[in-house]
Parts: sequence; structure tokens; C-alpha cells
Amino acid sequence: MRRRLFHASLLALIFSLSAVSQNLLYAQQTPRMEIRVERQTKDKNVEVTSPQHVFRSGDLVRFRFKPSFDGYLYVMDQSTSGKYIVLYPGKDAQDTNRVERDIEYLIPPAQGEWFRVDDPPGYETVYFVISPVRLTKTTPAPLPPEPPPPGAPAELLPRCDDSVFRARGECIDVMAGPHAVSKDDPLPAQLPAIPGTSARDITVINKPTTTVVAPSSGENGPLIYEFRLAHK
Repeated sequence: MRRRLFHASLLALIFSLSAVSQNLLYAQQTPRMEIRVERQTKDKNVEVTSPQHVFRSGDLVRFRFKPSFDGYLYVMDQSTSGKYIVLYPGKDAQDTNRVERDIEYLIPPAQGEWFRVDDPPGYETVYFVISPVRLTKTTPAPLPPEPPPPGAPAELLPRCDDSVFRARGECIDVMAGPHAVSKDDPLPAQLPAIPGTSARDITVINKPTTTVVAPSSGENGPLIYEFRLAHK
């Protein structure tokens, strides 16, 4: 009887170790990206914020990005005023957007450089494109800013989630942070030419100060998603 119990326990241990090993292997093989949002405080210090933090007009913000695979990164911001700003690669280094696995990158890339959150209130849309190969550049004509719709309904403006606010002491909007881009949604013309088969389905894991984004397909790109930056 004891021998049977020992064999059963041994088999259970083997299956358990096998499952742990498979999970670790999956975690190592599945491409993923970690994103951290940082804000410059009034005394010039760096404050790590929740990816769903609601900022205020005038705040200086940047991203800290770390991929689990090598590739090429393109990041563009569409402000609530409709203005487009290329955040990565830098304007003085258009050919240095190569990123390597397990290395952190600042967006904007220059040390001490930030981008400013400006009126009107709403959601800045920051587009992230990462590809295992360099994408073809495009040089479209500059687009005029698109004015925000007049009298935007209240549901389109950031709101504080009261339960999260009480728990963390800050204004959190659950609609902010990374989101998938629908295949029917147009992309900014200033982005490089992106294959029509590029993945847009993503898995998002929101942590208190970091967000992990991974393609649902498990492939490493090209991958497109957006980061909604909420501000009042």
C-alpha cells in the first residue's frame, strides 16, 4: 500500500514539474513587451505612475519600454487636439529604431526628454508598432490637426474610478492603458507601411506600475496596439 502511495506521489510530482517547466518555456518563448509610464514631478524627480493614471494638462510624461525579442520600434502620439508627434525613433536619429531583447528604452529616446500633455481633456492615443524586420518608410504630406468634436459627451472624458482611487490615493481610469486596435480603425499615415496581416489582437496584463503586452497569436510581429493616456 505504501509503495502504491509512493508511486502515485512520485507521478504527481513529475506531472507538476512538467507543467511548471512547460509554463516557464512558454513564458520564455512568448513575445511580450513591458511598458512603464513615468511623470516628471515639479521638483524634477521621476515618478512611476499606474498605466491608467489620469494626468493633468501640462504634465511631462515618458514611457520606459522593454521587449523580450529583437525588432524595430515605431511610436507615434495623436494628441486630443489631433496633432501627430513621432515619439520614437528620435527626430535626429531616424535610422536607430532597432531594439534588443531585455533592454529598456526611453520614449522619447533622448535622456531628459519628455512629451507634454496638453488640452483639451480626453485620451491621447499613442500607437506602438514593433516588427522583427525594418518596415518601409513613408513620407506623407503633413496632415492638419483634427479638431476635437464640439461638445464631446461626458463618457468620452476620463473619469476617476472611486474604488481604485480610495485604495491607491490617485485618480485611475480603467479605460486608459494599452488596447487593441481594431482592423477597421485607420492608422496614422505618418507610420511606416504596415502589412495588412499584422497582428492586432493582444493580451494585456495591468500591474500597479507596469503593463505587459503580448500578441494573442504568440507571434513576434509586426504587432500594432495603442496606449490611451488619460488626462483632465
